[in-house]
Amino acid sequence: MTGLLITLLWFPLLGAAFSRLAGRTSWFLAGAGVNALALFLAGVLHIPLKPVIAVLGLAAIAVLGTTTKSWSGARVPRASLSSLPLWITAFVLLIGAVITPLADYDGRAFWMLKAKAIAREQRIDGPFFQLQSTHSPRNQYPLLVPLDAATVMLFARDDDDRQARALFAMFAIALAFEVRRRFAEWFSPSTAVWLATLLLWLPQIENASGGARSGSADVPLAAFVGCAFFELIEARAPLRLGLWLACLVLTKNEGLPFALVFFIAGAFVFRRRILIAAVPFAAVIAALFTWRARIPPTDEQDFLGQLPGLPQHIGRTGEVLAEFLPRFGFLWIAVAIAIAILVGKRAWRPLVFGLVAILPMLTLYTLAYVVTDWAIAELVRVTATRLLAHFVAPALFLIAAATHSRYTEISQ
Repeated sequence: MTGLLITLLWFPLLGAAFSRLAGRTSWFLAGAGVNALALFLAGVLHIPLKPVIAVLGLAAIAVLGTTTKSWSGARVPRASLSSLPLWITAFVLLIGAVITPLADYDGRAFWMLKAKAIAREQRIDGPFFQLQSTHSPRNQYPLLVPLDAATVMLFARDDDDRQARALFAMFAIALAFEVRRRFAEWFSPSTAVWLATLLLWLPQIENASGGARSGSADVPLAAFVGCAFFELIEARAPLRLGLWLACLVLTKNEGLPFALVFFIAGAFVFRRRILIAAVPFAAVIAALFTWRARIPPTDEQDFLGQLPGLPQHIGRTGEVLAEFLPRFGFLWIAVAIAIAILVGKRAWRPLVFGLVAILPMLTLYTLAYVVTDWAIAELVRVTATRLLAHFVAPALFLIAAATHSRYTEISQ
């Protein structure tokens, strides 16, 4: 229960302060991003983490207490009985995550192990990461999720993984409520509620292996992908885009190419203002590579490094597609239909945004399967659902756009 309360209070506090400075966005996701980014940069500079947490809290309180910025002009969907399915689903998911023991292999072996080490050592390059205390699988994996989990453990004074279970469910829930808010503005409140509720029921999101009830980083990555995608559509706040790009880089290895895709797209959308987003984006990339240079690698799989060998493996493409495509499920059938409808309507703007957010990375994932030395069938079975989870926000956006003939923000 302590971890649940900390999760529900600490990250929204930081996110509310960030929103006061940069404009309305998801309090939880912004807070989770700001917390981890600040701790990671402090860790790279060898600044103790506990004082940084204290400074973050005091700064957030100061910002909220001294600024008077209102949400004028922001259309906030009103609470109503129509939102009840979303609230009930979110509550069930959150409680289920809190009371269900963590059985996810990646969560236990990679992410939570790192979180416990950070909470105990209060460093990101201490004995654990130097392989002096125990073996660290995937030693150079990015640390956003472990840093947020370690923060909860530090507050709770307990490094048991039950303290951080609510954190992972809240990434999915926060994304669902951000989908509801954005879609209510762009499409309709009813569409927003039902698609947001559907998001939490998707197998890619709700399951205990790689989903919101696991300890993995795929759902957090999906949440930051969704937020970055929404910022591209609105084209209002490059600073918020910069935060989401930095979060993508620090969440998973896949986050860096994802962020590069969004940054390139952002250069067309924001033009010169993209330089604002480039500041946190570049700072985190530099910090990540600096940190990796200080610690030894262990058993990381360098799929990007294997891409030059694509010509020798191109013959495996058919086998990859035969294993990968059946994993897409009903959501992607709906996405294919939505794309056909948008083409028929000549609704090019939402179609282009959706495809830019999906196709480049989906192609990269497919190529990674082609060039890997792993058994394709086994690798696809273990990872396909997790990879497809990354695209839930743009996938739902395409479906919503196809079912509405009139647009507000996205048609301007």
